[in-house]
Amino acid sequence: MMMKRLVTAGLAVAILAAVPGVAVAQEAPARPTNEQEVTRADRGAQWVDALKSRALEAIEKRLVTIGELEAAINRSETVEADHAAQLLNELRASAAGLEALAGEIRAAEDLETLWALVPKIFEDYRIYAVVAPKVHLVLGADHAGSVADRIKNAAGSLGEALDSLDEAGFDVADGEKLLAEMERLIAAGAEQAGSIPGMVLGLTPADYPGSSETLRSAQSVLQSGTEDLRAAGQTAHEIVRFILSVLAGDSTE
Repeated sequence: MMMKRLVTAGLAVAILAAVPGVAVAQEAPARPTNEQEVTRADRGAQWVDALKSRALEAIEKRLVTIGELEAAINRSETVEADHAAQLLNELRASAAGLEALAGEIRAAEDLETLWALVPKIFEDYRIYAVVAPKVHLVLGADHAGSVADRIKNAAGSLGEALDSLDEAGFDVADGEKLLAEMERLIAAGAEQAGSIPGMVLGLTPADYPGSSETLRSAQSVLQSGTEDLRAAGQTAHEIVRFILSVLAGDSTE
């Protein structure tokens, strides 16, 4: 309990340290005259106001970010409907919670109350440490899945073209090897992208800091899957060049 009180007090002081007016107030001034002396109550009120201001700025920053995340989800043409619904519900709940917290902070009249409220901005919501990375990973994974579907369709068309050439008597062995590699890359990329939502959708602010490792792992998996899909696209171009070279040679077995 003592450690928690020290941590929360430290957070409040850290916020106050960022306020120019308060920083100046902490410097040792020349000894004031009686008329200039600031009462303890006035000083306390100054700290309360400064801490409130910084805390409300922090909340507003997070509300703006939440709005941007919602817009990204609504703008996406590839996010799966159930993923979008879950993410949007979580974002709206976070926004409502932060707005309610802002109301409590505005109503607070002493530092002790603020020291209890301010850490909730960072500990109860984790917008930057958990929520935003989760949203971006799910959007990226669903986009990669959509890309995998498109490349898979292209692989089917290329396979049909190679079959037609084979039936016409052309040697397409090299093309079929390329197609097999393309299909392997598509399957690998799609599998990796498809695993991301299951890794991250269930993460909550309460999972921090353990969630950081999960998010890093998910990012690595998504990057690997994206690279496989990119390689599959490049292989598709190789197959197209192979088909054109066969047709240009106009030779049969």
